[in-house]
Amino acid sequence: MLIDYLISKDGLRLDQVDLAVTGIRLGRGPGGFVAETAQQVEGSMRVLLSDLSAAVARPEVVDLLVAGIPGIARPEINFANDPDGGIRIVGSVEAMGRRIPITAHTRVRVSESRLVVSPMRIRGLPLIGSLPMQLPDLELPLALPLGLRFTEVTTEPGSLLLRFEGQDVQFREREAEATPEV
Repeated sequence: MLIDYLISKDGLRLDQVDLAVTGIRLGRGPGGFVAETAQQVEGSMRVLLSDLSAAVARPEVVDLLVAGIPGIARPEINFANDPDGGIRIVGSVEAMGRRIPITAHTRVRVSESRLVVSPMRIRGLPLIGSLPMQLPDLELPLALPLGLRFTEVTTEPGSLLLRFEGQDVQFREREAEATPEV
């Protein structure tokens, strides 16, 4: 499930960005020299799980997570570290007239320019294991500028760390070559 149009209007906050750039070529600009290209760019972005939770906390997104489960309503979720690695979706849903806590263990990966959170197993709802269903993946678009690409995602206490890189990176589009008037 692609949720780019459902992300909070406030977007997704990045806690920290680290960047290493080598082989920068400067060109002439109207105000002096400006960076045009780099041979190599490597970096990482740290996303706090609390910020990720806030970005997808809209009811439209959360409701899609449990859309295929009959009798489930009003989910409330947050992301937390999973002791087995990855992240967990923790929260509660309304079912059978009461609030029931749930936990979903996930696998987190990057695919092209998307952060993909795949729920692997869910616990907390009675008989949930007997239902023939597949919970949808959450896909957050995280397009990088300048032709960079994501290489991996890892978890740290309270956060996700997304690494990226690029070679022969263009920092700005080259201005169109002036064509002689005829």
